[in-house]
Amino acid sequence: MLLIVFGVLGGFISGLLGVGGGIVFVPVLSTVVVQLGIADAEQTQYILANSFAATFFAGAISSYKQYKLNSFYPKQIALTAMLALPSSMVVTYLIDVGTWYSKESFAVLFIALLAFMLVRFLFVKPKASQDMANTKGYQYVTTGFFSGIISALSGLGGGIIMVPILNQYMRLDIKKAAAISIGVIPIMMIPLISYYALATAGEQVMPNQFGYLLPYVFLPMVAGLLFAAPLGVAFAQKWSAKLLKIIFASLIIIVIIKTIASVL
Repeated sequence: MLLIVFGVLGGFISGLLGVGGGIVFVPVLSTVVVQLGIADAEQTQYILANSFAATFFAGAISSYKQYKLNSFYPKQIALTAMLALPSSMVVTYLIDVGTWYSKESFAVLFIALLAFMLVRFLFVKPKASQDMANTKGYQYVTTGFFSGIISALSGLGGGIIMVPILNQYMRLDIKKAAAISIGVIPIMMIPLISYYALATAGEQVMPNQFGYLLPYVFLPMVAGLLFAAPLGVAFAQKWSAKLLKIIFASLIIIVIIKTIASVL
């Protein structure tokens, strides 16, 4: 039941802000893997794998709702995903096979990046939004590259980085930025999920386990987000851009606090 509740919350945030829902999925999965008695050495892989699975469904369902509302942008989504896929896959592989990844070191970098974006959201007067037709293809490709790296390192969908870049630097309306972000996220998740599903876990935690994927864990979250993700998209279309920015800034603050708490 708790997983369903968190699925509802993550799905709504995903649809509303275009961030994938990982900000909700990762904390609850961190608790679940401990309760399942999974060895410390493999907890990160289990958390990331099942967070990515839930995030895929959140993004796919939200994107379908965007399509139904005529706010789906396939060209911009494809350009952004072009380098998001390889960059996220390479970093995921390096985390899995190496010992270089330090949760504490990454947390410092992640917090600094989020704090910088938060300052821009709250204190830098935004320029007038530009029409999507005036944007350049390389801007989407670059955005996807950095978002893929951050997604693999954090277990989040990448939207927490993608939306601010699209909105603050490319000057897209935040609703369009969220729509592009949520379209890219499920594409990014496919190879990551495949990688973890085909990987060999150190121990069998549950029946019907696929690598590090635990259907009995992520499917209840999917059940919750089936209704909540489209609802979030619908609210995003109705609410003002100013309100969405305030909510997104609040989300960044929550992520910063959570990240600090995780390394203390």
